Amino acid sequence: MSDDRRAYNELCNAAATALAAVPATHKPEILVGFDGFIDDIIDLVDKRLSPKEYTRVLTITDFGNKVLAAAGKSAGIGAVTKVTKLGGNGPIMANALCAQDAAVTAIGILGDPVIHPVFQPLAARAKQTISLGNAAVTSALEFDDGKVMLNFSDPMATITFDHVAARCGGISGLKDLFRRSAGIASVNWSQTPGMTDMWRRLAKEVLPNLRADRPLFFVDLADPRRCPNEQIKDGLEALQEVQKHVDVVLGLNENECRQMCAVFGFPYPAHQLEWEAAREACVALRQHFGFSRVMCHLVKSSAVAWSGGSAASDGFYEPKPKITTGAGDHFNAGFFGALLAGMAPAHCLQLGGATSGHYVRTGESPTRAQVVAFLRAAAQTAARA
Repeated sequence: MSDDRRAYNELCNAAATALAAVPATHKPEILVGFDGFIDDIIDLVDKRLSPKEYTRVLTITDFGNKVLAAAGKSAGIGAVTKVTKLGGNGPIMANALCAQDAAVTAIGILGDPVIHPVFQPLAARAKQTISLGNAAVTSALEFDDGKVMLNFSDPMATITFDHVAARCGGISGLKDLFRRSAGIASVNWSQTPGMTDMWRRLAKEVLPNLRADRPLFFVDLADPRRCPNEQIKDGLEALQEVQKHVDVVLGLNENECRQMCAVFGFPYPAHQLEWEAAREACVALRQHFGFSRVMCHLVKSSAVAWSGGSAASDGFYEPKPKITTGAGDHFNAGFFGALLAGMAPAHCLQLGGATSGHYVRTGESPTRAQVVAFLRAAAQTAARA
């Protein structure tokens, strides 16, 4: 076994051991909000072989070529909805945290006047569910090399600080929810027009002197390429106000990490190992913003920086996933849950990767025991390499 494989083997085993040692009574209270999507997972049809059989459009390039060929002519492209499921960064992350025994309060646009059927399993597992209105819809076109997500997101405009407070029993009710939460996840910033204002008002009206400790405040920007640079700068400035009262954990994927570097004037590091480049970028971004942690999950690896150092590692790449929509949200759930359990940053990365790795292979959110088993199996595979 090479030195790299030996180190990877040891890291996977150590992360598995750390998770297995977490007491069954550890069920942290986590508030997750504030979006909600009904996700239709879709194959595009290349050739229809029979009423129930077809070949897929395999890659985004193939899809793009079909679209380009239709310029000036028009075209029809067949589509097959494989599954309809709960979606949105918040509900997917909340569901994954519930699977790992967290006591979750899920707040989002989950249906009105009653919870939509796709969110009812989450409502049954969560400690509390608060709906802000009717859900948005995403049509996720899945390919072998990625996905194209068509978001019908008008309902996201209803997510405002005042509306959230009203549904939670006013400012006092909102303070009670935040006070009892060891972790808070505020996700899908890019599609939530009122999120920047919400962060500022949380920093002024809810978070000051809330608890004796500083809860963790996880943020997922969710593909801010759709946002102008000035809007991004305004949002991150608001998040720095939040950092005064809580420990902000900024979670990024590789594209988001590269964009943050570009917007704020940092060249993305050049390095032969992708996770080392991401680690250096996380260090630079954390120092610039002053957040408690900046994490980046890539397709094949991950990295994190904190005030005391940084870590990075190879991950659990699956070339033929069963599902990819929600993979990042599952990484975030595993990583954030591990942070709340007080684990070492390097172990948190592996637990995030294993949570996502199990999900993309099975389509199911793993339990703690399943994450432990996944890590042990990965370690054995490395030992045989």
